[in-house]
Amino acid sequence: MRLAPFWLVILVLPPLVALFALPPFGQRMVILAGIYGLMGLGYQLVFGQLGALNLAQGALFGLGAYAAALTAPVIGPFALPVAILAAAIPAALVAGPLLRLQSHYFALATLALASLVNLLAVHAENLTGGANGLAGFATALPRGPVLLAIVWTCLIAGVLVYAWLFEGTLGKKAQLLREAPLLAATLGIDGAAWRFVAFVAGGALAGLAGACSAALSGVVSPEATGFSIMVLCLTLVVLGGARHPMGAVIGAALAVGLPELLRDLQGAWLLAYAVATLAVVLWAPEGLAGLLDRLRGARRAPPVAPGLPESVLPVPGAQHLTIDGVSKRFGGVQALANVSLLVDRGEIVGLIGPNGSGKTTLLNVINGLDRADEGAITLDDRRIEHLPAHAVARAGIGRSFQALVLAGDAKAADLARAVATGAAFLLLDEPAAGIGDAERRALQAFLAKLRESGRGVLIVDHDIELLSRTCDRLVCLDRGRVIASGSPAEVRADPRVRASFLGLDGIAA
Repeated sequence: MRLAPFWLVILVLPPLVALFALPPFGQRMVILAGIYGLMGLGYQLVFGQLGALNLAQGALFGLGAYAAALTAPVIGPFALPVAILAAAIPAALVAGPLLRLQSHYFALATLALASLVNLLAVHAENLTGGANGLAGFATALPRGPVLLAIVWTCLIAGVLVYAWLFEGTLGKKAQLLREAPLLAATLGIDGAAWRFVAFVAGGALAGLAGACSAALSGVVSPEATGFSIMVLCLTLVVLGGARHPMGAVIGAALAVGLPELLRDLQGAWLLAYAVATLAVVLWAPEGLAGLLDRLRGARRAPPVAPGLPESVLPVPGAQHLTIDGVSKRFGGVQALANVSLLVDRGEIVGLIGPNGSGKTTLLNVINGLDRADEGAITLDDRRIEHLPAHAVARAGIGRSFQALVLAGDAKAADLARAVATGAAFLLLDEPAAGIGDAERRALQAFLAKLRESGRGVLIVDHDIELLSRTCDRLVCLDRGRVIASGSPAEVRADPRVRASFLGLDGIAA
């Protein structure tokens, strides 16, 4: 999607005004805003789109600045790509282990990385100049209009690419990774790959910004890798809008403009900046850019009324899903013990059992959210028990979740989403929970359409009547073991099944 004309004007206006109407000092301020915008735009990839609190962006900015300062006297403008690599390569090297960490552990690890870079900047005196830093070096680019044009050309291109990428389908996938990573995996989205690319690309933009900063000031010190630059980056992104294409630009303009506007009032800009940030966090969490969109009545696509699809088309894929001798332990608890079952295309198999019998655990093991301790899971002749969830989804297994939605239209949307993946086999976890009689009848008809389309369905639910009317076979689990398997009538008549369900003793077979 393209950037709205309103924002295009806001984006291209500062460099044009600076080039043709501002004195050198004004141009310097606009260049600095562009540099901060580049750093913030890179930060939006990880913090804004994927929701990961990365506290190493300032350190990557500093690495780019030092790389440019050290190489520009020798290779001139080619120091810019060197600076980009100087930030991107370390980011790529540490991304693997760091991105496995969750939430605050990731934040702490990136903070430790930033501290390490800062210590190196201070103590590697022969290379970095130590606490005094580097000064008097030949810069990669001449200051003034040339640097202004390059910085803002890069920033404008970055914002346009960001808007094109994240204002459409890619943005929805990023939102899913941010808000429901397990669901994203079951849709075939490789979260690890996404986070790696975002972290490295964000680092590359930080390195470019650092190189431009070195060219602007002609000085690089350990402060360029310090925590203050990281706080500035985080604050300007939050203030402008962490996910809005123009968020970093708006935040950078304020970060540069407020100190200049209030320079005669000592410390007043810090107070104004703090108050503005607090106000945004409390009353405009979408940031100032998002607030402006809201105030100017920016049109958004109307929400689509969810519902079950009226038709289900056949899909290609494997013909048999086989679970053979699967076992799973959680500490001292045997959640699954030698479970075996088969689901064929065009067949609905119901999985029943009391709470805690291992039904959802089995679904999690099948679709790769949990790893089986023993046993094999195959699609035709392809073993998939070792695959991560996103790879299992791509192999042809879709999933709906019990806890993901509550009832009604939201549950219908969840089922429709699972079908829309084009999976040959569907794992449905309590789709009838919390719905009324009319919705239950619609669900029964929908399951019949799935059978007619040739999909294989493994459904977990406590509605034994619905499963008896819908399923070709039932499998009953109790304490992680299969205690009965067969037609609905056979399973319901089994004494072990009747004994395992306290509420089923009075139900006729």
